[in-house]
Amino acid sequence: MIAVREAPEVADRTLVAAAPRLNAWLLAEGRFLTDNGELFTAFCERVAAAGVKLDRASLHSRALHPRYRGVARIWKPGQPLSEQFLDHGLEKTATYLESPVRAVIQSHRRLEWRLDRDGTLPFALLEELREEGFVHYVIAPVSFAAGPVSALAWATRHKQGFPPEVLGLMDAVLPTYSAVVESKTLVRFVQNLLSTYVGHEPSQLILEGQVRRGDVRTITAAIMLMDLRDFTMLTNILSPRAVIRLLNEYFDCVFPPIRDQGGEVLEIMGDGVLAIFRQEGRDGKAACRAALEAARQALGALTERNRRLPDGGAVLQAGAALHYGTVSYGNIGAGDRLDFTVIGADVNLTSRIEHFNRELGRTLIMSQAFTEQLDCPVWEIGHYELRGFTKRQPLFELPPDES
Repeated sequence: MIAVREAPEVADRTLVAAAPRLNAWLLAEGRFLTDNGELFTAFCERVAAAGVKLDRASLHSRALHPRYRGVARIWKPGQPLSEQFLDHGLEKTATYLESPVRAVIQSHRRLEWRLDRDGTLPFALLEELREEGFVHYVIAPVSFAAGPVSALAWATRHKQGFPPEVLGLMDAVLPTYSAVVESKTLVRFVQNLLSTYVGHEPSQLILEGQVRRGDVRTITAAIMLMDLRDFTMLTNILSPRAVIRLLNEYFDCVFPPIRDQGGEVLEIMGDGVLAIFRQEGRDGKAACRAALEAARQALGALTERNRRLPDGGAVLQAGAALHYGTVSYGNIGAGDRLDFTVIGADVNLTSRIEHFNRELGRTLIMSQAFTEQLDCPVWEIGHYELRGFTKRQPLFELPPDES
């Protein structure tokens, strides 16, 4: 049987008709997909289905995230989408400086290279693609109205490369694709920023509309307050840069156990960390067990960090207070300047308990309300007057073999 090839003019008309269909799909359906990874996959599949001999596509996007600077996504037909999160400082590395991504972002126009011809190519990536059998590589800027520029690249192994009609298709759909990507990227930027600075749950509440002064909700939870000892002394004898480094090492010990045990860091108060372990979805016993385990792991991580210190290194010591009660959190402030903060008598009680770690030479003290939710042995330290509370409060600790 002899294969019948589609006439060039028919193929051209198909590609010309693909642009409005792709644009309509982006606006009607694509913008509702979960994220830019899902959107990119679906977009590439539709481009290939339109008749483009697309063997590789990549999307290089900037990100506003504390852990990474950007995301590189690579699509190949019949394979799962590859995603690589790029470290901060990427712009100063040879990987970026000597790449077509930097070239297209600087030029603000579409660039292309034929890879099937003799001669040295300007970028190592292009040489690698040529060795893999790719024939034509084209990359275009994905420009955002808000400023940042991303890049979209297509590559093919087809021996004739991309015809002019394919390049025209790219030019015709990129403005719509850029607008949809930007809208999803900006939403992610906002989510990342809010989550970074106020925490995951408060950020969700803010995005859901809890933005008026006085919008407050009250929940029952296990409360953990951990405070670094001798922080004032450290700030007096160390440089600001060294203090910041030590604080970050301290938080690296404290935050992961809280997250791993299902807790939420609600506030960072200088060297203090206030976290809650919600009762919702589990009973009070489970919430308190999680808080206790997080505190023990955090203190253990600090001990391990100090053990590995070189001679002369600054030892970090902290005290943790655990309580079970209610917290109210929401918006307080004036005018258009609000703070999403945590208040309540039980928060104050937890703070007062934490101060007794230093006075009593302990590292972990629990309230009676907290210990009543535990099913492990505890020792009573004694009854103490806490500033702001009329009744003497019994305080507890773990037995030596349990701490």
